[in-house]
Amino acid sequence: MKLGLIFLAISMTLFSCDVPKSNQPKKTSSLDSIYHDLDISKIDTTDYLVRKSKENAYYELGVPFAFVDKRNDTIIPTGKYYATWTDTLKTFAIVSKNSKMIGIDRNENLLFSVFFIDNGPDYVVEGLFRVMRNGKIGYANKQGEIIIPCQFDCAYYFENGKAKVSNNCKRIKEGEYHRWISDDWYYIDKQGNRLK
Repeated sequence: MKLGLIFLAISMTLFSCDVPKSNQPKKTSSLDSIYHDLDISKIDTTDYLVRKSKENAYYELGVPFAFVDKRNDTIIPTGKYYATWTDTLKTFAIVSKNSKMIGIDRNENLLFSVFFIDNGPDYVVEGLFRVMRNGKIGYANKQGEIIIPCQFDCAYYFENGKAKVSNNCKRIKEGEYHRWISDDWYYIDKQGNRLK
């Protein structure tokens, strides 16, 4: 029973929440209480690593953590990254290093910078989330693969199979928030094709 609950909790955290911004999930739940005392050797982690920490604070920055394998061997050591937003690492993890939120693979290769929204990584919406390279925005899938190259100056999340983007926009500050303005907005589909 406990093993089933652990697998359910893990699978629910693997960016399975595809919701529009108006229904964004709250970032208050934590699986640390599970991992804190979890005997990793009793679950099948053959194809992924599990985040493990000594603290019970999932979204708190600066809480030391490591990624461990099934044998509880440390693969990515404590202190290597400042924070993580990923409980398991199968194909990629979102971590913070040098004040940047980045996506890394299992070999710790840099895949992309993560688009920052609401004090955390962009939400997965309709199977994609926004990532950045060289100051441009693109889209990656739940496996961390860039599906639409980083080529836009401004890009919104997908809604009903299309996303509003621009290659010529400005970022305007309004109070504590920012918004984008452009005279050149257009829509793309999930393959990056421009829609008419």
